[in-house]
Amino acid sequence: MRPLLRPWTARRSCWPASLRLFSAAHALPRCEHIAVPSRSNGSLSVDVFHSSTPSSPVLIYLPPGPVIPESAEEQTRIISTLCATSGATVARLNFRASSQHQFPTPVHDALLGYDWVRQNLLQDGFSRPIIGHVGVCGELVGGSLSVMLALTECRPGESRITAAAVNNPIVDWVFPDDLPTVAEAELLEPAAPDETAMLADEDPMALTDRSQPDSHTNRTMKDRKRSAKPLRSNAWQLYGEDDSIPTVTLSAERDVLFRRQEDVFDRFASPIHFFRSPHGLLLYPKQDDVWASEQPDNAMDIETRMDLSHYQSHHLSPSTPELPVLARCRAYARIYPPAGSNLNLPEWRISAGSQSPLLDQASELAKMIRRSVARHTLKKRMGRIRWQDTTEKEYYDDFANGRVALDTFAGAGLWADQANNEQWEAQVEQTGQWMKEVLKPEFT
Repeated sequence: MRPLLRPWTARRSCWPASLRLFSAAHALPRCEHIAVPSRSNGSLSVDVFHSSTPSSPVLIYLPPGPVIPESAEEQTRIISTLCATSGATVARLNFRASSQHQFPTPVHDALLGYDWVRQNLLQDGFSRPIIGHVGVCGELVGGSLSVMLALTECRPGESRITAAAVNNPIVDWVFPDDLPTVAEAELLEPAAPDETAMLADEDPMALTDRSQPDSHTNRTMKDRKRSAKPLRSNAWQLYGEDDSIPTVTLSAERDVLFRRQEDVFDRFASPIHFFRSPHGLLLYPKQDDVWASEQPDNAMDIETRMDLSHYQSHHLSPSTPELPVLARCRAYARIYPPAGSNLNLPEWRISAGSQSPLLDQASELAKMIRRSVARHTLKKRMGRIRWQDTTEKEYYDDFANGRVALDTFAGAGLWADQANNEQWEAQVEQTGQWMKEVLKPEFT
């Protein structure tokens, strides 16, 4: 028996007239459109594609967002393929992301939609809530929100996300070309101490003697005597002019979606910051009251100072207020999930195109999650947070690699860019089949 939807939500057919005659490789499932109220901030649109199988798993899909506009037909094909291969009831959360709905509205919509799914789709035949496993998938902005949900909504003992599949996710809105090139020895320190004193690239579980006073400080002094090494080319630079997803489009959308520069550092917007501090630091100009409080180099009497101020005022043209400057700084590791949070990270399938400017972001995300899974598993089983030897490290690394898969596809590898990605259907089918396997009740 199909679980009943809450009576206060508006329901209608999902398919507009222009798409109802669309012929897809897979049959389109029955669909309902739900308008979920968001208190005083309008409503969230949720499309529920019902599975024909009773007690089917639930899969949340988040579209790519404004980075790829006007992709209704492509999204229809993706949804129908996911439904057919996963056997799940798919709930598409049409989160709002625009100049009128800037961050954190997309985050709030994703969380609101997830809560609605738990309350309305995870029910038995008598409309009673059950503890169920949920999958989540998406790409680009939808991939970012999928990562955020998977990292925060995974608490054992309740309905939670146990599988996450993301393609070309935007997990860090601080892009490489935003940051000036600085030698390693000249990097600034963050404005405030972070959660750990370990650099983001260091393995927090490595066997190192941290009682020695050396480590970071002494290495920095030695590095100052060396010539600066050129930074290696990254995917953002190498594939920034790709037609499918040019970096200029990503940067422009970022400027539209974020009202303030500092909002890009938020962990829910840039989920890679759950695992490390940002590589960027905002330097704010001094305010007038700060300048006024500083003592002059040479004391002057009041009349002289008034004369100088009057003279200078005729030569100063009015200007706009100074904006903060983004500078490159050191990034430090963060331990996630934090102790006492009772979070258990789900299974992951992370993918990106081999020529996508977001390839490095996907690779770093996989690396950080694998490190977290290995650390959490070692602590749970052995009560330790340090490797005992290389054999033990290899064992837990293999375990983490099994739970966090990283795949690369030809080209940009976007599911929604079906004109330039002939393999999109096979990629989505693999994702759906993987979801079907991982979301089985007996899967552990």
